[in-house]
Amino acid sequence: MARRRRNRRYRRSRLTVPFRILSFFLICGAIVAALILFFKVQTITVAGNSRYTTEEILAVTDIEQGENLFLINKYAVASAITGQLPYVESVQIRRVLPDGIVIEVQECEPVAAVIQGSDAWLISGSGKLLERVTESQSASYVQIRGCELLLPTVATIAQLPSDGNITREELLSFLEVLQERGMLDQAEWIDCSDPETLVMRYAGRFDVELRYNADFNKKMRALEEIIGYLEDNETGTIILTMSDKSSFKPHAIS
Repeated sequence: MARRRRNRRYRRSRLTVPFRILSFFLICGAIVAALILFFKVQTITVAGNSRYTTEEILAVTDIEQGENLFLINKYAVASAITGQLPYVESVQIRRVLPDGIVIEVQECEPVAAVIQGSDAWLISGSGKLLERVTESQSASYVQIRGCELLLPTVATIAQLPSDGNITREELLSFLEVLQERGMLDQAEWIDCSDPETLVMRYAGRFDVELRYNADFNKKMRALEEIIGYLEDNETGTIILTMSDKSSFKPHAIS
């Protein structure tokens, strides 16, 4: 008798497992169907933009009203925006139930111009190539000389030769320090043509010599201290290539 009861429970258990699996898939299907049927895009909001209009950004996204909210590939949309609109640094996309999409863009500005022959490429602080301009049009930015960009293309990250005098990371680190210390506007050009020494023209008065792998924050602090001791009419070369000291060599008066 006990054996028959155990057999009946076992048969019921075997029947319950496929029923539970079927129920699970039916519930999932109902949820998916509800998402497709009811959550349609009605409002698209763009925030953080100033250089590009809302219409320009929306034209790149290809998101249309009535499109399903949950079938939008947020990563593909963000990649399209940053790839086709070079001055957009990053994008965040949020779904706002029941029918909204919010596109938040972070735009960037040029911090330098990499000179390439008679032209120049404006770059952002992250190294993104923003646009190609003439050398004269780049005069309002610190000009990077003596380094070659590899296959430069708008909206891509600048690439430098692996065997060049300066790496991309070193260059961007130097520019970041200058920007954070409020010194970028005083830097006229940075010359990377010498294999041993990086040279920066600063404040229209000084040629500053550094090593490529220097602690740029420490060296710029030393530069400010040296300039603080000099007279306003003094010009010369400030040598910051040594690890434990710095020196100033006045320019000859013509």
